[in-house]
Amino acid sequence: MDSVTQTIVNYIEQTNVSNREDLLSVARIAFLDYLASLAPAESEQAVQDLARLSGTNGENVSKADKALYYGFASHYLDFDDAQANLAGHFSTVLYSALLAVLEPTDRWYDFLRAYIIGAELEGIIGSLINPAHRTQGWHSTGTVGVIGAAAAIGALRGLHGENLAQLLSLAATQSAGMFFQSGTDGKPLHAGLAARNGVWAYELLQYTSLQTSTKPFDPERGWFKTIGNITVTSNDIISRWLAPGQLIDPGLWMKVHPYCSAAICGAEAAETVAHSIYTTSSSYVSKHYNVSPDAEEQGKRRLCATLVSSLWDDIDRVTVHFPPGADTALRYTSPITGREGQFSIEYIVYQVLAYGAVQDELFKIDTIDQSVRDYMNRIERLYDLPKVSQTERITKVTVTLKNGETFTETVNNSKGSPNNPLTLEDIRIKLGLTLQADQIDRIMEAFTRTDEVEPFLQTLRKEGVLHV
Repeated sequence: MDSVTQTIVNYIEQTNVSNREDLLSVARIAFLDYLASLAPAESEQAVQDLARLSGTNGENVSKADKALYYGFASHYLDFDDAQANLAGHFSTVLYSALLAVLEPTDRWYDFLRAYIIGAELEGIIGSLINPAHRTQGWHSTGTVGVIGAAAAIGALRGLHGENLAQLLSLAATQSAGMFFQSGTDGKPLHAGLAARNGVWAYELLQYTSLQTSTKPFDPERGWFKTIGNITVTSNDIISRWLAPGQLIDPGLWMKVHPYCSAAICGAEAAETVAHSIYTTSSSYVSKHYNVSPDAEEQGKRRLCATLVSSLWDDIDRVTVHFPPGADTALRYTSPITGREGQFSIEYIVYQVLAYGAVQDELFKIDTIDQSVRDYMNRIERLYDLPKVSQTERITKVTVTLKNGETFTETVNNSKGSPNNPLTLEDIRIKLGLTLQADQIDRIMEAFTRTDEVEPFLQTLRKEGVLHV
């Protein structure tokens, strides 16, 4: 075993988070958010098609196929959490893999500890290989996620020494996922494959005589050298491990709408600008709208607006300001489909300025109308903001009307960001997109009722959240 692999194995074996309530509380919220991202996707045709093909809509489902289904479904709507060091998504892969290998007597602490370990390793790897890995076109949810899944499985199932090194080795050799799939069903498939391959690696080692290399992270010719052409030492891992923890710094971004997290600050800034135009423009309110803000009730700058004429009729141009490189994931400037629109700041800002808020259903349309794309042509990107820490994102939106009035707003700690995280009440609202209030009450009550995970999963199945 090489020194880097040995260091990682030691941490997986020895990490104790029983006194790290800060990490455990984030892991709990992340699991509920994972379920809230999974539930609305299970009615999507592509998710149901995968379930039928893989047999996960029947009985005697394999653990690997279960992980594939959960990973694909939980990432399908791009509603799940993201993390800046990874430049990808933790929970969709980790919780999908852990659910697949869960035993009836597993306790919450062990389940959450395994998630924390998987997330820690993924985030550290991401901090070492990015931004070059992302710039080269890799999708780390797949490439790094499979390694995190193996680490989490190894932690939960109590693997040690060379067995654990071989598990990491089998996962690392299955590292895959390319970002050209963003805006298509291929992107959530990366999450499903990463979870499945982590589980499959575990099953190969448990149920066959297969033997693999125990040097997956060898500094001279291991995974880091192969995939990133970089040399990583044991100290690179030691100096970062739980200091303070990837779930804390840079932390998780959670979503209230199903689009790329790189657009969250821009969308919120656009909402504030729209609110200002609707209510304070010298000529706009009386000319176009009957508007009443509902910010008092929801604590959000949303509108209850009756559109008489499109705000876009009065817009001359829109500028979305980013730090250099901060919009890399938003790869579509003129998306054709709603799926592509999930990765387009132009489409998201268009929606906010047209309707007062993002309209989730517009991400499901097959073809974006040409008139909408014409409006998006009035939106430009400008890279004139300073870089911020990995715990933050910053975006400014400037709207110039044809009458010369200009409105601008800058946002860097939007709702769902690590510095402004979703609360349990926010998760309830997200679950409410799929479930009734009484169902959510029963789920939340079951979540805190026992020390074991399985009784909670039984409640989820009764309420129709887990179908396999």
